[in-house]
Amino acid sequence: MSPLLTRAGQIAGLDTSPLLRLRLMSESLLTIIFHRLDHIWVYEHDYRDLGGAELRTLLAQRKAFEHCVSGVLVEAVYQGALQTTETRLATLQFLNLHNHTYQWVRPHGPWSPAFLSRECCSTFFRGFGAPESVVREVETRAQVFKHLHTELPLDPEADWIPVPAGTDV
Repeated sequence: MSPLLTRAGQIAGLDTSPLLRLRLMSESLLTIIFHRLDHIWVYEHDYRDLGGAELRTLLAQRKAFEHCVSGVLVEAVYQGALQTTETRLATLQFLNLHNHTYQWVRPHGPWSPAFLSRECCSTFFRGFGAPESVVREVETRAQVFKHLHTELPLDPEADWIPVPAGTDV
């Protein structure tokens, strides 16, 4: 959970639109699911059996990740990019679009993390009132970001080289 949490915090701190940050968080989450499918499977089934400090640590990390997603989502609503009055529910819906992929995704199958992220975010953004033109623009900006910022990989387990504040991403 730590690499994902770190990467989500880095993405949340980027100086770019909240929809692009949600799209990048989405791909990062799906990338770790693809890379650590066996770990995710065990985690999702066995975390309830943990106790004490281990369970508290795990739940705190989950809450921190949800907070990263929620913070960016609230910003998107505040800016008018998405429309909802129930941001907690919207956060859970965003997470639910991603979290159960471990049950059916195949790392060497026809869908990549980038493809699934594009599809999940397209569904999510449209469902919360983003026009089709905005959905297309976010996807274009995600592709440009990944091309121009190879030093900022979305893989949570890869090293990130910090960029100076105010750099256009």
